Amino acid sequence: MNVALIMGRAGSKSIPGKNLIEICGKPLVFWPLQAALNAARIDLVAVTSDCPEIQRISRGMGVEIIERPRSLAQDTAQMVDGITHALEAFAKKGLEVEHLVTMHANCATHSPGLIDSCLERLGLDPAADSCVTGSIDKGVHPFRTRKLGECGLLETWNAIPEGTSSNRQSLEPCVVLDGAARAMRVSSCFPPNGDAPFPYLGKRILFTENPGGLDVHDEGDMLLSKLFLLRHYPELNESLQE
Repeated sequence: MNVALIMGRAGSKSIPGKNLIEICGKPLVFWPLQAALNAARIDLVAVTSDCPEIQRISRGMGVEIIERPRSLAQDTAQMVDGITHALEAFAKKGLEVEHLVTMHANCATHSPGLIDSCLERLGLDPAADSCVTGSIDKGVHPFRTRKLGECGLLETWNAIPEGTSSNRQSLEPCVVLDGAARAMRVSSCFPPNGDAPFPYLGKRILFTENPGGLDVHDEGDMLLSKLFLLRHYPELNESLQE
């Protein structure tokens, strides 16, 4: 069974209630729910949340609800724990999940067919543990970014090879993961055995590019998400003008 699991808790510090703020006439959480329901390779769509309104919207769309415990809905809660809790809930219902696709409630940027593409790539490579979406952005390459060290001084994250160019076009592609779709082969990803901060993705991770994909953390992200939706789904322009 292939299951899409939308992850959406109630609390948000960046934008209070952001998962319910409207984008193109629909609450933000609607877009990952709709993308999951439209995916041909998904057998079941579920949402794990402690938010009554997210649960209400999901239930109205025919999506299964997993009550997320308060302990797994705090700022300090780790996503891997929420995923493990959901898998345990599926197991109690006798559901055997072969592939699990997690989707963030604060991500509205799903290019058409994205979820099916991830599952197809994962199915074609038996040695792979997962397939994730994201965009390529050389501007945030680790060689071009710094961390704030002691006394306010900037430090490199890792050792930088001698002669490394400052020109973006000269650097290797830098993949920035988004929360649009992360397809996992459950048998090889759990118990979590991958590297931090994404131990649930396993060791062998495939990549499917999702140009323009991003998670919403501020008002600028809301605007970019709206532009993404209008570009990929032109029919939204007509509905917004009605």
